[in-house]
Amino acid sequence: MTYEMKPIAGKSVLFVMAADAEYGIFLRTRISPLMTGVGPVEAAVVLTKELARLSSHDDLPDLVVSLGSAGSATLEQAEIYQVSAVSYRDMDASAFGFEKGKT
Repeated sequence: MTYEMKPIAGKSVLFVMAADAEYGIFLRTRISPLMTGVGPVEAAVVLTKELARLSSHDDLPDLVVSLGSAGSATLEQAEIYQVSAVSYRDMDASAFGFEKGKT
């Protein structure tokens, strides 16, 4: 899937999402995001690679906006939430003595 930076209020915006399942009909009519895959490592690698490519063409966005479910099955969709705490349930280094979710 290709993506497009979108001009909003005179700024170029790169929208980023993890999974196609989060990219519903409403968003499809408005944006074409960079899809990174699920998880913080995948998001970091894909986004960093793409920002480096854009930088080499002197075409960095003014803003990067990450959209998605944040892994919640209980929060209402299409709402805006401010994060106050983060837990990484998909990261487990407890075999190395770390507390689960703390690496």
